[in-house]
Amino acid sequence: MFEERTGRDTATLTMVVFRLGIVIVFVVMVARMFELQVIQNERYETLANRNRLLRMETPAPRGIIYDRNGTILVRNRPSFEVALVPEDLPFDDLDTEDIDEEAVEIEKVLRILRADSDPDVALRMAAILFNKLGYDDFIRTVQRVNVPISFLSEPAFVTPVMEDGRLTMAEPRKVYLPDLDQPLPLEGLVALVKRTVAIQSMGSASDPVPILDGVDRTRAFEISEDSFRIPAVRVTQVPVREYIYGDLLSHVLGFMGPIPAFAAENYRAAGYTNPNEKVGLNGLEYTYQRELRGEPGVRYSERNILGVDVRTVGPVIEPVPGLNLHLNIDRRLQTVMRDALQEMMDEVDAPWGVTVAMNPQNGAVLGMVSLPSYDNNIFAERIGEDYLKLEQDERRPLINYAIGGLYPPGSVFKMVTSAAGLAEGVITPQTVVVDSGPIYLPNRYFPDDRSQAQEFVSWNHKYGIVHGRMNVVSALALSNDIFFYYLGGGYLDQFQGLGHQLLSKWTELFGFGETTGIDLPGEVTSLVPTDQWKRQLFAEPWTTGDSYNMSIGQGYVLSTPMQVLVETAAIANGGTLYVPKVVHHMTDANGGVQKDFEPEIKRELPISKEDMEYIRRGMWEVVNSDYGTGRVARVPGVEVAGKTGTAEFCEYIPEERDCRRDEKGFLPFHAWFSAFAPYDNPEIAIVTFVYDGGEGSAVAAPVTQKILEAYFTEISPRPQSTAAQP
Repeated sequence: MFEERTGRDTATLTMVVFRLGIVIVFVVMVARMFELQVIQNERYETLANRNRLLRMETPAPRGIIYDRNGTILVRNRPSFEVALVPEDLPFDDLDTEDIDEEAVEIEKVLRILRADSDPDVALRMAAILFNKLGYDDFIRTVQRVNVPISFLSEPAFVTPVMEDGRLTMAEPRKVYLPDLDQPLPLEGLVALVKRTVAIQSMGSASDPVPILDGVDRTRAFEISEDSFRIPAVRVTQVPVREYIYGDLLSHVLGFMGPIPAFAAENYRAAGYTNPNEKVGLNGLEYTYQRELRGEPGVRYSERNILGVDVRTVGPVIEPVPGLNLHLNIDRRLQTVMRDALQEMMDEVDAPWGVTVAMNPQNGAVLGMVSLPSYDNNIFAERIGEDYLKLEQDERRPLINYAIGGLYPPGSVFKMVTSAAGLAEGVITPQTVVVDSGPIYLPNRYFPDDRSQAQEFVSWNHKYGIVHGRMNVVSALALSNDIFFYYLGGGYLDQFQGLGHQLLSKWTELFGFGETTGIDLPGEVTSLVPTDQWKRQLFAEPWTTGDSYNMSIGQGYVLSTPMQVLVETAAIANGGTLYVPKVVHHMTDANGGVQKDFEPEIKRELPISKEDMEYIRRGMWEVVNSDYGTGRVARVPGVEVAGKTGTAEFCEYIPEERDCRRDEKGFLPFHAWFSAFAPYDNPEIAIVTFVYDGGEGSAVAAPVTQKILEAYFTEISPRPQSTAAQP
């Protein structure tokens, strides 16, 4: 009896617990449903809409680039891309296990594209598929269909390792990469395309999968006509940039490419949704990427669970074309500059050179040539052998040496020293220094031992010539170093020079030691040498000899050709430093001006017009006097002022542990020439630089003369007149 009752109680308790469990589960489910459907409704609705609605962007037409006369320099031209839509390919039929219908269909497509007969098509297709699949998947897919593939061995990065507490370099290992210069057989390409389609269709089977790009218009039409037999084929138009004059303006215009990995986050934050979108990577294409790009169009497409587009939801935002750039550069002048410089570089066998021109009255860049150059069209669609040749070229053609190369300016720097001396009252226009031969600075530790003294010479001494009595005007005309040694560093107790502090001050005032601010990427600069800088870098104090070298643009002074041009333009206009500008204005697609660039003044030099005129007259004497070093730069009917420069430099030879020297023991020279014209109302300032070119008067000045003559006779002609002395 007792046992029967105990059993009933146990059964009743079990049932209660079971029912209570059901109630608890139900309550939990209701609470969870309430949380999901009420409390977190907005969150999950947003997530659902993200799966259901796809944001699709339509790229805007990129802006066109014109020269100052309206000549088109860069435009968009149509290129075509061939893609496959996964959902339109046949599914494998279980009744025909021996036939892979999808592979058969893909093979038909590849034959239409001539991948079986055109090696270029096969190579390009393999490169695209390699980028999509990656190394491992690419290799496995090809080997799975028993297609042989050749490999290239490349050295890998050597990493440091610790051995016995010391840091050593590990043994270099080789990395084997597939040789994409050898076309794959058709069955290998079919397998790769099938694998790529399978991976891409996991996201959406209706999204086209590109398999070939860079198709020209004629071939695209032929493929479109054949595509009725294979509905999976899509031929889409993809605009690419066309740089009409090739290497003529490549350093100015730049080029485009996919968003670099290191900058992907920045572009994403700026609203770029497609990681493969092409953006400006150099030149104006980079500087004005935002303006040239425009605003992409946007529409939202609703998709079902199979990834098929059902309808467009909401309003469609049309793309806004990018702005057009109108440059200050004259394409005709650019051609003259390029041809003149190239001719001289070929004559003296110089590795690279620069010539750059600017309007000294407003900073407008009229022309910029850096040689060697490159054809930026090689970046328009794909990167191939031409790019590899550029990378392997020891002359580094991709560098814009006008703003990206630092060199001792030599005697074209003497205008800075002259301005400092006159403005600081160290000299007057009537101050005379006598060149009677080399001067000697006594050794600080052995001041009475003449054999220990340091000799300083002028360029003319090696020809057995002394220039005698000179003032600042004639010293500039003769480019005499002795005068500027005195002016820069003084001489014993006979002459008090500027000293390193004033030299550094005026070097900075003229814009050295800072970038010019030109609207191009890649500009470099160097520090202005000072006593503190030398102590920190070399643990040595500044010496009078350092001031001597700095006063003639040698020693530790380095500059870009553009910095020298800004200096020259400031002399030409009477003391105003302008920020160089390549772009003049921007227009929209209808031709309306959206942004007009005004001249930007960096600073006014603290020097009187009267003192500046003596420096300008010295440059006039360089070209127009019988004793000037730049007489070769004369242009009939136009008063030209200029300054020659021949800058020693050290090209270190590791094997010899010394700088390269000629048979007489002299260091090599860079050739410089800076000029402006007309003298009374300058409208063009120009600097020419030839690396390892020799003397500026024999190499750089003739180039500048040809450019100025063409400018004043063909590009900006004027009535001929007889030049008169200022």
